[in-house]
Amino acid sequence: MSVRLRGGERVLVRVPDWLGDLVMAEPALRALRERCGALTLAGKPRLMEVLGDALPGCPRVDAADPANWRGHDVAVLLVNSFRSAWTARRAGISRVVGWSRDARGWLLTEAFEPALERGAAPVGIGTVGRGARYLPRPFGSTCVELVHWLGVTVNDPRPRLAASATARARASRRLSGFGLPETARFTLVNAGGRPGSAKAYPVEQWIEALRLHSEPLVLVCGPGEEAAVRELATTLPNAHACVDEVAGVPELVALCERASLVVTADSGPRHVAAAVGTPLAVVCGPTDPRHTADFTERTRLARALVACGPCHRETCPNTGESHLRCMRSVRFPELGVRP
Repeated sequence: MSVRLRGGERVLVRVPDWLGDLVMAEPALRALRERCGALTLAGKPRLMEVLGDALPGCPRVDAADPANWRGHDVAVLLVNSFRSAWTARRAGISRVVGWSRDARGWLLTEAFEPALERGAAPVGIGTVGRGARYLPRPFGSTCVELVHWLGVTVNDPRPRLAASATARARASRRLSGFGLPETARFTLVNAGGRPGSAKAYPVEQWIEALRLHSEPLVLVCGPGEEAAVRELATTLPNAHACVDEVAGVPELVALCERASLVVTADSGPRHVAAAVGTPLAVVCGPTDPRHTADFTERTRLARALVACGPCHRETCPNTGESHLRCMRSVRFPELGVRP
């Protein structure tokens, strides 16, 4: 039985709820748009603003409202949650396509099995899996593979973003307020992180890495992450903090476009910067770099090889000197930031 998309089908795509994953899914979305002519994107509306003016003719709806799912013939699930498959079936969508994960295979009309590894230690180091695990692969590659099963060819698999004119104007006003005109070079630093998160580079490490950096620093963070940025701004004399009004996703794209370098932990802004073509210095602490291994020719990756990682835990279970060892072991030279 063919699983290809058929002409005239009304297609809904459940897009990722994480910024980095959404950016990595952009090539698959672009290819679906070219094939279908129009499709509905269901996700978090504010997060989908990262796509800017791309994908014209594609309504963007809140995935949390089941009513937005109704009236479609096909649901392509780029997320692996049980809830996404359950919502699609309850909405009466006749074709539900996705990876058979999280005990949801019986809800999918077209289910594909993800590749498994043998359960060995990742890249020869770190924790050993209990039996076969899902093979760590770049998320964008899994999206490309999924739409390929639907007969959709992704001719350009590299994520691409461009800021809107409105976002660029807002970023220019902010930078001008920092005394940075259009021609000024600066380094954008994503220094935020959820409080207590093992995936956030510690403030004292940022200070060590950036205290001698010659370019002006523009510090950004997500909502609720302002404390670390404020501390850095009071410590580093050449730093400007976007904390009075946190830069929204569209403005983040514009700031990445303007920056000469983006420095960040392994999080969403990393993928935004890569998609606009800005050089990157990235700290991978508990995250496995195999999940983001596509298109890294302009990325300087810094990580420490520790026996307990990469674990992907949100909070570090270790105590004492072992607490956050994967992050605290990454020092100034490895980060690739030069004075």
